[in-house]
Amino acid sequence: MTAFDDQKTTYLRELSSTAKDRSKKGDVDEEVKSLLEAINAHPDLYTTSSCAGRIDVFVEPESGKKHEGEWRLVTHDKTKAEDVLAALDDLPAETVWFRMEGAILHVCCRSLDAAEAFLLACREGGWKHSGILTTGKRIVVEATTPERVDVPVAKDGELFVPEKFIGFLVKEANEKLVKTRDKMERLEKRLRTSKP
Repeated sequence: MTAFDDQKTTYLRELSSTAKDRSKKGDVDEEVKSLLEAINAHPDLYTTSSCAGRIDVFVEPESGKKHEGEWRLVTHDKTKAEDVLAALDDLPAETVWFRMEGAILHVCCRSLDAAEAFLLACREGGWKHSGILTTGKRIVVEATTPERVDVPVAKDGELFVPEKFIGFLVKEANEKLVKTRDKMERLEKRLRTSKP
């Protein structure tokens, strides 16, 4: 058994026993589990962290350190303008952002050839913001879908966009989340129907 196989066995054991991964959230999003199963079934691939895409309202800390920020709303499903407006109640002095982020995967690959093949599958499936990283002895593909909304909506305790614009942002974010899900399904289908 190779070092890659040992690492894969360890990661998959952790994933199956605790449903934990190494993402910031710490556990696997329900919406991405089927895709992860398809990736992890491939003999030359395994996942270390993932996100199915999300919509959030985030208070940016003055320090600029993301881990010190406050998430007022985080959902991996479509949301409603009323829920976003509720998250914008009692605004702080810091900048508040409305965001939608596409799906992201970190996938360890047995070889550069395996990484290139997986990267090609990602790009053909619309995961345009993807590339190969090397971290020590590991080869990792970071794959992300391009859908994104990133808009500051409040500062100094004041909402500086009208409620109608919040409705527009929510509609855009929901549509982009649906596109992200479609790309996840396309990648999964390709992985399940292609031979290793």
